[in-house]
Amino acid sequence: MGEYFFQTTNHITYGACISIDGEIKESNFLLANKIDSVPSDQTKELFGKIKKSMKTNLNLANEPKLVNDSMSRALWPKIVDIAQELLIAQKLGRAVSLRFHGDADGVCGAFAISSIVRCKAFQQNSAIYSVRDALRDISEATYLALPLQVIVDFGSGESCSEGLSLLKSAGVETIIIDHHPPGKNDGILVLNPLLVEEGKSQYTAGYLCCEIAAAAGMGLEKAKELAAIACAGDKSKVVEPDSGHVRKAMVLDFLTAHTSFGNNLDFYKKVMDNPELFASIANQAEEGISEAAKKATARMKITNIDVGSLKLRIATFSLDGLLTKGEWPNSSKVTTRIFEQLIADDPSPLLCIGNSDRSIIMRLNDGAVELGLSANDLAEKMKETMPDFIEGGGGHARAGAIRAKEEAVKEVIALLIKEASEKISL
Repeated sequence: MGEYFFQTTNHITYGACISIDGEIKESNFLLANKIDSVPSDQTKELFGKIKKSMKTNLNLANEPKLVNDSMSRALWPKIVDIAQELLIAQKLGRAVSLRFHGDADGVCGAFAISSIVRCKAFQQNSAIYSVRDALRDISEATYLALPLQVIVDFGSGESCSEGLSLLKSAGVETIIIDHHPPGKNDGILVLNPLLVEEGKSQYTAGYLCCEIAAAAGMGLEKAKELAAIACAGDKSKVVEPDSGHVRKAMVLDFLTAHTSFGNNLDFYKKVMDNPELFASIANQAEEGISEAAKKATARMKITNIDVGSLKLRIATFSLDGLLTKGEWPNSSKVTTRIFEQLIADDPSPLLCIGNSDRSIIMRLNDGAVELGLSANDLAEKMKETMPDFIEGGGGHARAGAIRAKEEAVKEVIALLIKEASEKISL
């Protein structure tokens, strides 16, 4: 099996599966005498054979190119598998749709994936792949050849299972690249460090996408740059970011905060490549978050929990009236900024909780995690304890969020402090 070129006046849909009666000439040119469409009931089986053959001819690296540690090596077989799937999709003209989460990590992951495969990319600010999302993707894929759905930086959680099951039922092949707590995703190719080892969410989706892209041929310098920005956005040190990467991540977060669902990748690239525009946005972003953090800090309350030799600080503050929904900065970014300021002054165990009218944002440092605390576990506990008042929540060990009914926010925060105190007492 090999690659051949031919010419025809017949109309052939891009990515269609066809059979050709003809003869092979010089330079892999195929003289086609007759061209027919392969019946749809035979396409899947034939496609599987073609993919299997093509995979044997793809020689990728034997180990990670960006970070060669035990976790990345454990993830490497799936990284290679996804790189092969995307390279083959590009060669076969598959209809690829890419959904990426609307933050720096998700955008960098989308930059990496779109560099190796032609795709339609859509930003999604929700962390849930809903039934509505699935139906929209299925309707667009109905008349496309061999559709492939790629989801970056969200989608693997239990709350996404209904939407994903619809994709599977519709025959839309799906790849998920994520680093948030996974649910059951039978029959879907999922790359997630938490499926290998708990507590490894610092291997961000953007970083993983960059490893995939590097394995598929993306330049190492570009891959490392994108991975560092992705890690800066999610406060990860898997690929150590510098101040420039942190600034770029802030600009991407600023841009995604001001845009909703849509194909924004080309616009984001133009902003990052325009020094004057980039600098202007970076200054606005920094001023906005600094001002909001200063005002919120003035409202902050510190609760000190002492259990024998174990000590935990819990910082709480309200963001009500300080932020405008859908604009920069959001409650997550302000909470993170205050959290970073607090641990810079004192690195002892800290749980930082910021809240708006309905959202509760949690940030934990390494010391708090070592005491046995987890933002995701705290969110799950609240959902279990207050099911009538909690509308959703989750995250990972060091960062998480809860969405509650407005009248219950204060009670949820009080219960979070009580739960954290009891947890470190065990």
